[in-house]
Amino acid sequence: MRNLLLACCLTLLAGCTTMASRLNGSLTPPPGQAYAIVSLVGKAFDPDRATIGLAVSDAGGRVVAQNAASLITDTVFGEEGMSPVEGKLVLMTLPPGDYRVSGAWGHWSDDGVFGPDLRMRQFPLNAPFHLDAGETVYLGQVLVEMSFLPEVRLGDERRRDFGHMRRVWKVEDLSRVKVRPLAAPAATGH
Repeated sequence: MRNLLLACCLTLLAGCTTMASRLNGSLTPPPGQAYAIVSLVGKAFDPDRATIGLAVSDAGGRVVAQNAASLITDTVFGEEGMSPVEGKLVLMTLPPGDYRVSGAWGHWSDDGVFGPDLRMRQFPLNAPFHLDAGETVYLGQVLVEMSFLPEVRLGDERRRDFGHMRRVWKVEDLSRVKVRPLAAPAATGH
């Protein structure tokens, strides 16, 4: 058990070190590109058996980025003293342009009468965002709730997520990060 715990800790640290070393203390995107940052988090009765994901589409509707998080291995740590949440702070490198978070999904297991019931739910989204060359934009949080009534909620958790960028990604200067939280377009009534 002790060896398993040590292996898990080393795996988590290796993943964190990889992002920190990749960024080398800066959130400046490569020339001609932009960074989009979104917090992909989830809640489930049994997080050990839950995975979440999201898809980003371009203006033509083509999926250009997908990310997934395991609620057993991925964590957003936040500022010192904050309670961590299950999920992942995602950094996407994209060319400048118009995009939308087009969907999210959850895959989890509930205890059923005859054993585990595997569940998967797709959540269509249409949360637009724009990126200019050279900019880094924080898009907020996509929360996939799988505990009671499955749903997706968009939100702004910049305090927690900026704390994660400082502590785990080792980026001290976040002054150039633009904050433009995702919002689903208002429904139009006829």
